[in-house]
Amino acid sequence: MFFLLSDPITKLPGIGPSLAVKFGLLSIQTVDDLIGYYPRRWEDLSVVSPVATVLATCPAPPQKVTIKAAIKSISHFRSPYKRMFITNAIAEDASGAMRIVWFNQPYLRTAIKAGETYYLSGPMGNWQNHSALTNPALERATDTPLHSGGLIPIYSETAGISSKVIRRAARHILNTIRHLPESLPSDIVATHQLMPLTEALVNIHFPTSPQNLQRAKQRLSFEELFSVQLGLAFARTNWGELPGQPLLVSNQLLPKFLQQLPFTLTASQLAAIKEIFHDLRRPIAMNRLLLGDVGSGKTIVAAASILAAAKAGGQVALMAPTEVLAAQHYSNLKPLLDKFNLRTTLITGSKKLSSSADIAQGKCDLVIGTQALIQHQVSFKNLNLVIVDEQHRFGVSQRQQLKNKAQIASPHYLSLSATPIPRTVFLTLFSDLDTSILINPPVGRLPIITRLATANNLAKIQLLINREIRAKHCIFVIAPLIELDKTARRSSITSELARLRQLFPAASIATLHGKMPAEEKLSVMQAVQTGEVDILLATSVIEVGIDVPGATVIWIKNAERFGLAQLHQLRGRVGRSDLQSYCFIETPTDDLETSERLKSFIHINDGNKLAQMDLVMRGPGAFFDTRQSGFLKLKIANLMDEDLIKLTHQTAKHIIRQDPTLKNYPELKSRLQLPVLVHAE
Repeated sequence: MFFLLSDPITKLPGIGPSLAVKFGLLSIQTVDDLIGYYPRRWEDLSVVSPVATVLATCPAPPQKVTIKAAIKSISHFRSPYKRMFITNAIAEDASGAMRIVWFNQPYLRTAIKAGETYYLSGPMGNWQNHSALTNPALERATDTPLHSGGLIPIYSETAGISSKVIRRAARHILNTIRHLPESLPSDIVATHQLMPLTEALVNIHFPTSPQNLQRAKQRLSFEELFSVQLGLAFARTNWGELPGQPLLVSNQLLPKFLQQLPFTLTASQLAAIKEIFHDLRRPIAMNRLLLGDVGSGKTIVAAASILAAAKAGGQVALMAPTEVLAAQHYSNLKPLLDKFNLRTTLITGSKKLSSSADIAQGKCDLVIGTQALIQHQVSFKNLNLVIVDEQHRFGVSQRQQLKNKAQIASPHYLSLSATPIPRTVFLTLFSDLDTSILINPPVGRLPIITRLATANNLAKIQLLINREIRAKHCIFVIAPLIELDKTARRSSITSELARLRQLFPAASIATLHGKMPAEEKLSVMQAVQTGEVDILLATSVIEVGIDVPGATVIWIKNAERFGLAQLHQLRGRVGRSDLQSYCFIETPTDDLETSERLKSFIHINDGNKLAQMDLVMRGPGAFFDTRQSGFLKLKIANLMDEDLIKLTHQTAKHIIRQDPTLKNYPELKSRLQLPVLVHAE
């Protein structure tokens, strides 16, 4: 029987409606879904060992062993204790005999027969004072091994769907496949010596050798990344340079702007401003990402961009992910822009400082807000620059809705991001954007001293915090939860508030978390900014963009609950002035892996290096919000494989140079994987 890739999996023998529902929990509904459901790892059970060799290694044999032996005797009974069903057998090959035992597998009464030879794969254990192979996978030696005797695929599972069930279904389909249509152009397959698609799919599920497994991974990873890179190259060529409104940016504007600043910009900040001004002057819509580590000074670059767009007669919209951050942008930008007679307003879910009519009539030059900016009541007279802060925290449609507020088809677009992104992820996700990178922190910033907080140094930390409070500096304490959890192993706002009041009875302590009303959150942050609060106890709601120059200490509870990139973002809430700042991390766990990870955080202050480590340990989802429509859906490609990323990038560019509209590659065009694109949304 042959199958179409579009056939439902219920066409497979043994998969009825009930099992199909369980497969659906793994997003497997069709034959195509099933063969595209790649193993998460492979267990090497390819070495078939003589029984005597296995017994000679007891009591410390390899984790799992495989033998090929005949069943000489077999018995089934229930244990006196707990009435557990037990199958006990003796298996024998030319080298010797050994005991086999299965627990709670009553189907073996009919599945296993004395006198037959089987492959048996499983761990060695001890039963009734004898070394025994326990709960091994069992297959007749006359059959092609599926669960033993090779590189065995292990899949992500769900209730009722084990790796064994997936293996049987995948083997049934792959046995019927003779030749799938090649999904890559033949010249690419030949040039890069890629394994043909059908062979790759067979070997990714049931590799015939370690070498063929690697070739299958290479082929399928290439295809995934190539699809992404081709989508980016296609978008860049066909949509990347859209007609825009050229802005008259005076050559005198930058010197005047710099005169108003009480500090000196870094070389990379100046370079970024000049790149943006150049873009704004062109008749092509700017499409630029401003990428910088925490505290690198992105806001002042954005301020120069706002000034240029507004002085050219247009309006600017700046969208931030939270009300707290939007309000902070307002309080930071307004005093500076007031010096140039720009009118700045704020719109959030709880605040609206100007009327919709004022904005629509062009009486507001800069409108700062949350996603409240995309409400239908908000319209602009001449929106020529859209700025999105931490763009990955918004859905694609939300960003597009804001851009649609412009009267022209393509307003200039500037995205800000402080999320530490490894170079490999950056090359994959943002090659469709022009990029300005802020390399160095502003002049005068001191490295943040990071230490592990323990019972041994608690007294020293307490003394340091009291000293900082006396100096009128602000302290942040971060707890992962609002309420105390049942295990009481994780800190919460509730538990830490009581503890902090004990440790610092004279301090003014405020709390901040996501469930507070918006007005209350803004009120708390205002009190923090004005120095009325000594200690701010918060959840990670302050992770993004909170700028309190007088904050000098951050104490992160349950640091093991956060990724390295997120810890770095939190650490970046202090050290935003020329004051020496400190970060203390605390964890109740003594897990070795966690300890090593936190040691890395203590010794590394480079966000990109930490992000690279985070990518290895936690995967790309650590960097991007789950709402991020269009985020890479990679099943097998490794974002650490910079060589393959570069290769697919170059290959995609070559294809697009030859055929910009992919007229000769209709199949490729239909399967483009477009990640976060600014113009193709």
